[in-house]
Amino acid sequence: MRPMAPFIRDQWYVAAFGEELAAVPLGRTICGESIALFRRGDGAVAALQDRCSHRWYPLSLGRIVGDALQCGYHGARFDGAGRCVLIPGQESIPASFDIRSYPTHERDGVIFVWLGDAARADPTVIPDWRLNAAPDWATVRGIHRMPANYQLVLDNLLDLTHVAFVHKNLGGPGVTDNPLQFSTDGDTVHTFRMMRDVELPGLFKALGKSGRFDRWQKQTVRAPSYVYFEAGAEPVGSNNPPADPHHVVIQGVTPETETSTHYFWSVARHFAVEDEATSKAMRDISSDAFDEDVAVLAAQQRSIDSDGANRPLGAFVCDAAGTAVRRVLARKLAEENSRTPIVATDR
Repeated sequence: MRPMAPFIRDQWYVAAFGEELAAVPLGRTICGESIALFRRGDGAVAALQDRCSHRWYPLSLGRIVGDALQCGYHGARFDGAGRCVLIPGQESIPASFDIRSYPTHERDGVIFVWLGDAARADPTVIPDWRLNAAPDWATVRGIHRMPANYQLVLDNLLDLTHVAFVHKNLGGPGVTDNPLQFSTDGDTVHTFRMMRDVELPGLFKALGKSGRFDRWQKQTVRAPSYVYFEAGAEPVGSNNPPADPHHVVIQGVTPETETSTHYFWSVARHFAVEDEATSKAMRDISSDAFDEDVAVLAAQQRSIDSDGANRPLGAFVCDAAGTAVRRVLARKLAEENSRTPIVATDR
């Protein structure tokens, strides 16, 4: 089991939440590529190579002028397709000054970007983030930078036995004592864990539940970039779970560099929708938990980096679902590498 995985570029990645793009451009590194995101005058999102073709000044440090992004160094402007449309003091604009643009799509309050072959950027395969913007659900969300390879982040999310040892408010009895069921359907891995007659972890208790419960966890994972998690709990013997989830966590795993990952998260609930105190509790507990993951993953990445022999990781029984996700990744990487490469050049 190799510690880290290379990038997959033929993939929709979460680049930002919609509210991050306002009157100024946003610079973000994805799969090692520096990208400038901005809203054009009509509100549509554009993504360009974050480098002016003149003196390579970052365009994300410039300003938005109408439908174009203006370089903050010498004022060259680029439209949403990457065409250089203005060079101050110069009438002719060589095509060689055009820069790369990336397909983007905004849906459910989330901005997605496609890093690979633009001809393969099919919006019908964008992952499901509907609950992030559903009117009858309340949502809290945030972004964490995980100082680790995205493969390690996926491993962390797929093996939830770590919650008993890492997360003070998420850990609770039942996770390590009950087996994880999983199945693979094409490029999607599904998991399910049932825990009967157990005490609830701190998250549930903070929201008013007490006593012994039958609780469950379910995941839908589309590697490398999407993890959908739901958790539920009902009093012991009151029904045959899974029933409706108590809360849902939608997660976007976006590689930044080989050793860092953008982790976009959205926690949605279908109860106490208008209660700000409940929202604050879920936001605080979730953010604290992801802070705990940051510390663990940072230490793990440092340890891997210090191993000059690049030895493989070990595997427990609880890693089975994560191993299934690794197989999906390996297949997708092989398929991408087998295609004729598209050379990204400055046009």
